[in-house]
Amino acid sequence: MPLIVALLGQLTRHIRRPFWAFSNIVAPARIEGGVLISDTTGGTSMGCVLEHLAKTRPAAAVVVTDGYIETLTKQQVAAASATRLHVIVTRDGNPAELTRVGLAYTQLSKVPS
Repeated sequence: MPLIVALLGQLTRHIRRPFWAFSNIVAPARIEGGVLISDTTGGTSMGCVLEHLAKTRPAAAVVVTDGYIETLTKQQVAAASATRLHVIVTRDGNPAELTRVGLAYTQLSKVPS
């Protein structure tokens, strides 16, 4: 996560606000001194992200996750379909559930040394 947060910190001028973090809730977030600051609770629930997108209807969203998420329904994905969504999966993550429900993703490769 520290490398992902550092990358997001470098891209901050390209990130529309508000910036959100998620666990089993979606909460406002910010990056300060290379640290992600948010009132999330831990865990990874993509369902709450899809619900948030369905409610707020942004034109586009990028979600960063390890991909170890709960089983999603086609209805959850369809409810968020007004948003152009792309998921970034960490290099050691598991995109199987994203593939199963048809969400577009890119899996990161190993960081060159």
